[in-house]
Amino acid sequence: MSSPLPISSPMRLFTSLARPHVRRMVFGIVLYIAAASASTSQIWVLGKIIDDGLIARNGTTFAVWLAIASALVVLQPILWTLGMRNFTTSAAAAKADTVRLVTDHLNHAGAGTRGAVSSGEMVNLATEDADHTGQALDHAGFFINTFAMFCIGSALVWAIHPLLGVVIVAGSLATALITGPLLGRFQRRQSDYRAMIGDLAMQATDIVGGLRVLRGIGGDLRFAERYRERSEELRRNGYRVAVSSSWIHALKQSLPIVFVAAIAWVGALLTANGSITFGGLAAAFSFATVFIAVSGNFINTASTLVRDWVSAKRIVRFLGIEPDINTGGERHGAEGELYDPDSNLAVAPNALTVLVTDENAPALAACERLARHCDSEARWGATPLAEIDLGEIRQRVMLLTDEDYLFAQTLSDTLRVDAAAAHTAIETACAADVLSSLGSLEAEVADGGRNLSGGQRQRLRLARAIAAQRETLLMVEPTSAVDAHTESIVAERVAAARAGRTTLVVTSSPLWERHADRVLRMEDGKVRA
Repeated sequence: MSSPLPISSPMRLFTSLARPHVRRMVFGIVLYIAAASASTSQIWVLGKIIDDGLIARNGTTFAVWLAIASALVVLQPILWTLGMRNFTTSAAAAKADTVRLVTDHLNHAGAGTRGAVSSGEMVNLATEDADHTGQALDHAGFFINTFAMFCIGSALVWAIHPLLGVVIVAGSLATALITGPLLGRFQRRQSDYRAMIGDLAMQATDIVGGLRVLRGIGGDLRFAERYRERSEELRRNGYRVAVSSSWIHALKQSLPIVFVAAIAWVGALLTANGSITFGGLAAAFSFATVFIAVSGNFINTASTLVRDWVSAKRIVRFLGIEPDINTGGERHGAEGELYDPDSNLAVAPNALTVLVTDENAPALAACERLARHCDSEARWGATPLAEIDLGEIRQRVMLLTDEDYLFAQTLSDTLRVDAAAAHTAIETACAADVLSSLGSLEAEVADGGRNLSGGQRQRLRLARAIAAQRETLLMVEPTSAVDAHTESIVAERVAAARAGRTTLVVTSSPLWERHADRVLRMEDGKVRA
């Protein structure tokens, strides 16, 4: 989903999500209004049945109005179901669009999200918040249906007698004045609660991810106690949300009863003095009972839309995170060596360059600049990397580190190539034991590769990078977790597989040097030879 509008507010986000489904939603609105008309008209017809049929003792008129009422009873649920179907379909598509929007922006912002969004909050944004934001379209449709029922019903009650209409309008204003402040408080508490859920989810992820290390240093109990304290704080905040929510639900049940009492009392007085007929009284009382559901739906939908608004605000805040690199480059087709003036690192084209160093941090930083993971003065041939289209760089240059993530998916989906190419990449990376331990290419790799050893994860990352067949591959310590014999085989196979393509290997091992076209050494963050 794309939007010409900058998404700077929840309303603009909702507008962007609704725009592709305007026709369907407009048709749904028409159906909802028609359903509301059929529903409220039944009550007005009831008055006609009583006055013109029963009291007037006119069998023909009675039969006509009864037939009309029966037709409305059959038509109303059909119209309502069709209207709901249109809005539910739009909401389902909007939820998928929201997830896609969040994912695309995560890819766009890249490392710019570090420190701005926790891992727990990121999970909630793509799941619960995206679900609530998309569902807002469905809730808006239901609100329109409820509002149409209220307006049409109020007009019909006003037609019975203006005083009854005044009672309904006054009751509606009173409901808004009473529930408005409660909804505002509910929104604030819901926002705080959602933020705490994200923080706590991040803490749980950190504890689970580092559980083995924490146990080794005796920190697991301390972290568990801290998690327990935060959980208690979250529960107390949840109670505060529940207080506002319980008041809203209490008003949802109690305020409509006041409607019924007021309309029934006023209607009885008007009937006693002859201002309205018995049929009008029956219709007015029936309208009062319908307004119980209508008022309750108003309050319930309003509280639900508040929750959706809170989720949309969180997504808009995330969409406001800017990437930490300039994405405005437009040049294409750069050729020549990759050069980083900050470290003096030059990667020769169409050759295997081995950078020998014990300083992983500055070497990794240099590779990140060459892969344009951050802005720098690095250049490709005579062209500054900052001027080259970022999408082209991502297609042509790949950076492999030991921090690259393994997602929960099949081995085949991890490698993203056909079976023959997958087996070739696995063989090149000496990762046959990964395939044998999992059983097949269709076996699942656990999230983060938790069902693999450290060496297997590293070789699977290498196999994935080899399978991608990028024009330029920058690798930082791709064999640090394997033994010397395996490393020697991997070096030989990678050199053969990458022959004629630009490749850089950063390593502290001398086993790669014999296969290199060019050997460099880094000291104090600078390439010396």
